[in-house]
Amino acid sequence: MSRQFDAERGVSTVVDVTLALLLITASVLIIGTYLATAPDERASSAAEPDSTVTIHSTSDIDSRSSARMTEVLSTSTVTVTYSLEDVRDEDTFSEPVITNEQTYTRTDHGSPLGLLADAAVTNHQLDGEPVLAYGDEYEEAVDWAIRQTLLGVDRSVYIVATWEPYDGARINGTATAGEHPPPTADVSSTTTTVPSGFSPVDEAELESNWLEADDWWDEWLDDMADSHPDIDDSSDMPRLDGSDNKSYAAAGTVIGYEIVDGLFPPEPSQYALEDQGIQRALKVYHYQSMVETIGDFSFRSAETHRPLARSHARADEANHKVLVGQDGGYDVTDADALAAWIAADIPRAFADEFDEIDAHYDGDARDERKAELVANAVATEDVTITIQTWNE
Repeated sequence: MSRQFDAERGVSTVVDVTLALLLITASVLIIGTYLATAPDERASSAAEPDSTVTIHSTSDIDSRSSARMTEVLSTSTVTVTYSLEDVRDEDTFSEPVITNEQTYTRTDHGSPLGLLADAAVTNHQLDGEPVLAYGDEYEEAVDWAIRQTLLGVDRSVYIVATWEPYDGARINGTATAGEHPPPTADVSSTTTTVPSGFSPVDEAELESNWLEADDWWDEWLDDMADSHPDIDDSSDMPRLDGSDNKSYAAAGTVIGYEIVDGLFPPEPSQYALEDQGIQRALKVYHYQSMVETIGDFSFRSAETHRPLARSHARADEANHKVLVGQDGGYDVTDADALAAWIAADIPRAFADEFDEIDAHYDGDARDERKAELVANAVATEDVTITIQTWNE
């Protein structure tokens, strides 16, 4: 299966749309035959080996149908062709000098569930504000491919893919395929997980940093001050509401690092920034749009200043700025970078659970339970997919 989690990293070779339609039509015949004739015992292998499946249904027949649908959508292959044209209307996008009729066309290949997971991540948003302009176009292309793949199947299908790096996160992404089931339908539901393309957060590191937040904060400031002279390393505390603000900052940095690394993988991002065409334009746009969605700062001119300038491109430095902001420090007050933004989101996302812990514990026991709660709720590496099926 070919995995793509960012449309900027999609397959660069553009195939003729007719070929894509032929491939999808062929898969319809194969899948329709499989769903009609496959033995019931095949349903136990419903998802990829590293995923988990939970089936909720009112009958054994429905369970087998839902699980079988999950297997097919996990293991078959489709091709989607889509356009990035909407990016041209964005203020943070600068069109490359050299273009042709295929510049804004992309083609991706993969399993239907894998591509829908990619669409969910491509649709990443912060507090409801989308970062990328072409997420809807990609989602619609995947939706269309899935619908075509399932033509002739005697059950209706609705699929929801959700990327949520921690429970209740306001940074998330969703993509759907199919139509909502009618309220009176007898629905069979299957839940599975598909890799997001992101690395998992180190839970032990998150808990350790949370519990040793005072030392973590002092060491963080010292390290930043060594690299950036403008940082005031005498700052005593990040300015967040609540007594656990240093712990929030520590956790936000650990979680944010994996998200930035997933959205902007250093080596491919470096190659894109050094490109002279559309790949560079799209990558610069993503960086600019990300930081402007997070907060108040933006990168300086991508044409004349590193890290985005082609002649001085530094993807690792650009990622650092997305994570902790412009030179001058980790500004938790303004939350103008992702680590600080997540630090401010954590007490909101876990407010009820934190209140319950505060009511029953104090001291080290309290801190340990909060750290464990947040660590267990993080899943940057997964996209959760729910498949609902029902008879018309």
